[in-house]
Amino acid sequence: MKWSELTIARLACACFFICPGITYGVLTSRLPALKAQTGASDGQIGMFLLSLGGASLIALFSSSWLISQWNSRVVLKTGTALLLVSTILAGVCHEPLQLTGVFIVYGLGTGLVDVSMNVQGLLVERRYKEPSMSLMHAFFSLGVILGALSGSLFAALEIPYLLNALCALGIYACCLPWASRRLLAEVPMGSNCHREGRKNSSGVPFFVILCGLVSMMAYAAEGSVAEWGSLFLHSVKNAPEETAALVYAVFSAAALISRLSGDRLRKQFGDYSLALGGAMMAACGMACVLFSLHPVACLAGYTMMGVGLAPLVPMLFSRAGRCRGVSASKASAIVSVLSYSGMLFFPPLLGLLANERGLENALLVVLCLCGLLCVGSFIFWRPRRRRRSVK
Repeated sequence: MKWSELTIARLACACFFICPGITYGVLTSRLPALKAQTGASDGQIGMFLLSLGGASLIALFSSSWLISQWNSRVVLKTGTALLLVSTILAGVCHEPLQLTGVFIVYGLGTGLVDVSMNVQGLLVERRYKEPSMSLMHAFFSLGVILGALSGSLFAALEIPYLLNALCALGIYACCLPWASRRLLAEVPMGSNCHREGRKNSSGVPFFVILCGLVSMMAYAAEGSVAEWGSLFLHSVKNAPEETAALVYAVFSAAALISRLSGDRLRKQFGDYSLALGGAMMAACGMACVLFSLHPVACLAGYTMMGVGLAPLVPMLFSRAGRCRGVSASKASAIVSVLSYSGMLFFPPLLGLLANERGLENALLVVLCLCGLLCVGSFIFWRPRRRRRSVK
């Protein structure tokens, strides 16, 4: 059976969406192993993540310029290489300072990949006139699942982190040569902005900024799951390491299922209903995590969070990409900078708060964040026009 041109373009782009997912899944699911390997404290783990966030923001701010100088394909390949190398190098670190350096390199790769892969996703949508961002982000979730499941398996078998990373990433790298040759080239965009993207004084569509702010809150909540979920279950709920390593896996499995049906759900319920319902489900899930006594119930709560948060980010990237007065790279960079500032800086701040007040109390902030997402969903609300009655 011969694949269509659209299918090939989607699969090639999706291969690069898997990379940050699988590396992130391996890295975060084995944080307890890396913590023991380097002798780091909770506060130092927070500083590792803070250095990752700073490096990522530097890359995010420069990504749009780099793409304009070269192209999104070159930037995407470079960032992917940094992610793969840094994730493997974490396995040879035995000092907290060494791991800090590795997290900085990983952060640079994260920033470059995030903007350039979303540019490629927007190019697929614009060229073929088919919604694809939800599917692309589903492959990111698939990568996280594969990475986290490998982390859980290798942790259960008491196999060191380095061998875990080499096996998982070595298998994945086999598909990169095929996908690299099939990435799309940038095309010039129109000059007229979409009706809902009012421009501010800097020429950036205001709706793009709003999408970035809401995405920032969603990413902050997701980042708390990825970077503190396994440690929370292991240290607070007394779950074994192999069970704690499943946190981001179950979250991402739920997100994967939700994102695979995301485009259909948008057509059926509309953006506002989908965003509000998802935020409310995420809040209920986080409450279950905090107040349940059994680790399995906590995993169920993280599953609810995955279902609720999953449709938000690809929907926001897609809506921002509709503004024709801004290039795909610029729209992606703006939303990425705002959203990843939440994902990359919020979890480290949780670490500093956990060092002072305890991890369980620190995660109460995440529950408040889910409440703010319910309020943020109103950016998609549109009042229904009343029909005038004819007398």
